[in-house]
Amino acid sequence: FALLCFLLTGCAQNTVKLVYTPTTENSLPAAGSPSVSVVAFADKRSSPPVGQRGNGSDFMPSSSVSDWVTHSLATELSNLGLIVSLAETEAQALASGAKHVVTGAIDEIWLTEKSSTEYDARMRATVMVKEAKTTTLTRTFSSALSRRVVPLSSVPQEMLSETLHDLVVPMARAVNEQVRR
Repeated sequence: FALLCFLLTGCAQNTVKLVYTPTTENSLPAAGSPSVSVVAFADKRSSPPVGQRGNGSDFMPSSSVSDWVTHSLATELSNLGLIVSLAETEAQALASGAKHVVTGAIDEIWLTEKSSTEYDARMRATVMVKEAKTTTLTRTFSSALSRRVVPLSSVPQEMLSETLHDLVVPMARAVNEQVRR
């Protein structure tokens, strides 16, 4: 029984794969669509873990949290019909020729395993849109999810992915509305 629990709950897996499932498939932007350059989000969290297991051990991300959030937002913006490029710095974004530069900061990402069948996740990030070096939008978004689940090792990954989806979809819509004005 202990071995089965170990395999099902992923007791040995404290590394969480950071994945994102977009709302829709990527579509080609229409001629004349606004262009945006998304700069890598700053990770303002105080420590590298993305959560904590019920036993007190940390959930560690499998890759860069900044890249995960940045690419997810870029995907959603592209799905809304914008011409999207990625940049590591704001200077690179400005040099790309994009009319709008999107920057942001990740303030919080945290997953709590309350028990093998109960999880809470929360995220918070701020996004800024600039046009010709003038900030036209600054807004903080947050999402939270609580769920009772079947104890499987994929639950942490799925919880974080769904919580990120609930964060970046409204963020992408706000950016889209701003750049289409």
